[in-house]
Parts: sequence; structure tokens; C-alpha cells
Amino acid sequence: MPQSITTAQIAHSSSRTRRELDEVADLLGIPQVPAESVDAALAAARRRAEQEVSRPTLSDDRRLAACRALYRVHQLQTQRLRDDATSAIRSVGEVRHTVDDLLQSTTSDLITEIPARVCRGLSFGRAMLSSVHAAVWLPKHLHFESDDGPDNTAFRSYVTGAQISLADAPLESSVVRTRTPSMTSQPDSDRRTFKEIVAVAHTVGYVVAPIVSQGRVIAILHVDRPTDRQISATDLSLVAALSECLSSVFERAILADRLARSSTRVDEMFGDITAELTALDDVAGPRATSPIVAPVSAARPDISADVLTSREREVLGHIAIGATNAQIARSLVISEETVKSHVKQITRKLGTSTRSAAVARFVQIGGRLSAKAPA
Repeated sequence: MPQSITTAQIAHSSSRTRRELDEVADLLGIPQVPAESVDAALAAARRRAEQEVSRPTLSDDRRLAACRALYRVHQLQTQRLRDDATSAIRSVGEVRHTVDDLLQSTTSDLITEIPARVCRGLSFGRAMLSSVHAAVWLPKHLHFESDDGPDNTAFRSYVTGAQISLADAPLESSVVRTRTPSMTSQPDSDRRTFKEIVAVAHTVGYVVAPIVSQGRVIAILHVDRPTDRQISATDLSLVAALSECLSSVFERAILADRLARSSTRVDEMFGDITAELTALDDVAGPRATSPIVAPVSAARPDISADVLTSREREVLGHIAIGATNAQIARSLVISEETVKSHVKQITRKLGTSTRSAAVARFVQIGGRLSAKAPA
């Protein structure tokens, strides 16, 4: 499995770069370059070195030192770009692995698992998953890769139980309205951001992406790095790809939950019917000893639940919760024609003429309907 650059490695790389920036400042004979991020500090050091090199009155020794400083800054920026490219390539694989690991999770498990897996797989320091309901943003689960420090405690305390109107958060409101991921690299001055959460989170930039189910945004995912490494366009692209995959994962989990509830209701319904028939038998008293032979035309073949294949049981499970052929095809990643063929085989094998009758017949012969068809 490909491994992405971890948050700890990013922090170590940033610290090393800052130490080398101090050496560059020494070469230029200037104080340490202050900046909010390593990338900003490198850009500032490069501008200063270029200014020094171009000064006409500069001595040869100073010009040579400035050239060395400029060359070192160039090397550091090149290495940063190379690290970003390597991380992006590896992270593409991590998107797939992250999604694969979540495929069998329930909706409640997804809420707690996604933030941690996103941080560890894609080298983010923090991730928060929120639900969206009636134009209100409701934080559900917040994960820190490094959970030490008062800032994290204050942030967690703020979002716990928070209900944020999307009218006060234009950036998130736009993401929900357009179903398109977005980012901000200057949240303090960006008019679109919700300033209260920006202040308590001390974020220097973040990406927010929608999670969509049946054409509606049901959740939003926030990610950032509360270190000195800023969010980039590459991060936006990766999170955009991930959010599309997570939308499918959530749809699958929601359908599985509905299927499980429907299966339970079907079991309860047939249990009630069986109890009522038993009660009627008790009231009617003993039956005549001479057996009554049913007409041959009314007899059904003696079959068991094993008559259906694993895929046919999976299709029947979706039918049980009222899914259309198109929905079944999308969920199982097959064509609608294939679904129709499976339905035809199911009704033939069970000796029924309708989809609902097939569900009832399958349960009657001891079959169990579940989100994951039995092997």
C-alpha cells in the first residue's frame, strides 16, 4: 500500500526549512524573516535576496553572499514543490484505500471514522465532519492528529453542540448550494468565512467539501493543517475527489441501514402473521384425520432460500426497501438491463409474478434480507 507523507513528517520538514531560512538570513546579514508559513517565508527571503543581488552599490563579497542565499532559497522552494508533488501522487492512492476501508461501515460509524482516516491518509492535521439540515451547519465529529494544547481544547469545546446558520458562513453556504468544494488560504480576511470558528480554530487556511446523497448535501467535510504548512490547490483537488467517493460510501451506508430496518420489519410482520394463524388453529380445535389434498395447480415447488444466487439475494434486498432498477444498478455498479435480468430470474425461481410477491415468498421460505447478501 502506498504511504503518504505524514503530518509529523511535514512538521519536521517545515522545522528544518525554517532553520535553513535562518542561515539564509545570516548570509544576507538581515534579521530572521517573519511569516505565517514556511512558503510565505521562502517567498519573502527570495524577494530580499533578489533585491540584494540587484543593488548596484553592493560589494563583491556581499553580492556573492546574496547569490548563495538566492540559490539556497531556490533549492528549498524546489524541494518543497517536489515534496508536494510526491505527497499528491501518493495521496491519490490513499483516497482509494481510505474509501475501501469505509465501504462496510454504518452511517454512524462513518461520522466518527472519516475525519481520522482523512487526516492519516492525506496528511491533514485536523478534520471535521458536519451534517447539514435546514440551512444549519451542525458539527458532528472533530479529529486532531495531535490532540495536545489549549487551542485544540477550545476548538473542540466550541463546536460541541454548535448550530451555525449557513447565512453567517457564505463559504460553506456556497459549497452546499453549488455542491462544489472550495478553499480559503486567508480565512481571517476572507469575507466568506465564519469568523467565530476561524478565530477559535486559529486556522491559516482550510478546504471544505460537500457530501451528497440523492442530489442533496447531507454533510460537509472541513480539513486543514494547524501548522505552518498552508492549504494548496492540490489539497483542494484531492479533497474534491475524496468527497465524491465519500458521497457514494454514504449512499451505500444509508441504503444498507434502510435495508436492515426493512428486513427487521418484514421479520416482525411475518412473525405476527404466524402467531395469528397459530391462534386461529387453537380456536378451531383438532382437524379431521383425513388429510385434505390441495389441487395440483395450487401447489408450489418445494424450494429453499439457497435457490437464489448471492447477487440475486442482494438485488432482492434492494427491492424490499422499494429501490428502483436505476437505484439498484447505481448501488451495485451494474447496468439496468442486468438488474432486469436478475429480477426476471428471481421471480421465476420463486414462482411469483411480482417483485413484492418475490420478497414475501423469499422470507416465507426462510430467506433473510440484509444489506450484505450472505455468501
